[in-house]
Amino acid sequence: MKKVPVSLIIDDPAPIISVFYEHAPSKVTEDGRPIIQRNSNEMLFKFCDVVDKHGIKGKFSVVPMPGNKGDIVRGLDGVDDGELREWIDTVKARLLPSFTIGPEMLTHHKAVNLSDGSAYEMNERDWASTQDRNTLTPYIAKALEILRESGFAPIGVTSPWDFGIEVEEEYEASILDAVHEVTGSNIAWFFLRGLRDVPNAKPWIAREDDGRVLISIPATTRDKMWQTINSTDTSDEYVKRIADELITEDGKNGEMIRVLESGGYPILITHWQSLISNGLGTGIRALDEIGRRINNLLSDRVQWMSFDEIISLVMEDKSNYPKPLFS
Repeated sequence: MKKVPVSLIIDDPAPIISVFYEHAPSKVTEDGRPIIQRNSNEMLFKFCDVVDKHGIKGKFSVVPMPGNKGDIVRGLDGVDDGELREWIDTVKARLLPSFTIGPEMLTHHKAVNLSDGSAYEMNERDWASTQDRNTLTPYIAKALEILRESGFAPIGVTSPWDFGIEVEEEYEASILDAVHEVTGSNIAWFFLRGLRDVPNAKPWIAREDDGRVLISIPATTRDKMWQTINSTDTSDEYVKRIADELITEDGKNGEMIRVLESGGYPILITHWQSLISNGLGTGIRALDEIGRRINNLLSDRVQWMSFDEIISLVMEDKSNYPKPLFS
């Protein structure tokens, strides 16, 4: 039996600064604790340990100007340059090439005025909803350029929130243009949509222009680790219950099993803040258990793939990846 891809989307990572804290409407968790403003590099090390242990692959965002507090090349407000460099060096050394790196636009907070670097009052999601390719292309190009200056080689982007969904055709065109302009690549990818509870959920060819191809890679499950942000429960039983929601101990049930049985690709999603769990790291432990179960129970059915590897799979037979109908 031919194995199908399993992949992990990690949204919202940035060096030290918590973009979740910066854009969260409330600065306290649902159970009343202050949301942490900084994420230690120790949490990145623990995440890398889990990735190494289970051979996990996927997509890992790097927010170029997290929370409008500088940028990852020239420095971040309140962040030691050594810690910043350590974070970037660790991502390069321990997550590449297993994870495909791309920006989650510029700030995942307030939109940036490219003419002077100042912040608009509106967030990036609201700003993007009224833009077209003439303004989106340089914005995306700026995000790609900062990551290239940092030593990454991005050919795709993640949408903060649902950035660009109201102007999706313009957004798609701007991604192709920006990626080609900055990197010269004729292939680009983006993550915007989720396909959940949909049979045969897979990536698709979103756009083809003048020999250039844009591939949309969706999440096909939900972020089951998000709940750990709002809980102080760190028990093994709690960790196992979270894992059960994606794959049960016997491998017969859970959201990713339902995706597999419907003919789809289990493309899991979580967020940096979900893994860090407001400093408790419960989400990282849940990922450890999920990775163990996938490898022990599904190794004959699935194969871990980065987004780069999924792109290669799609490009081998583009006709097998048509654009789905959205309700």
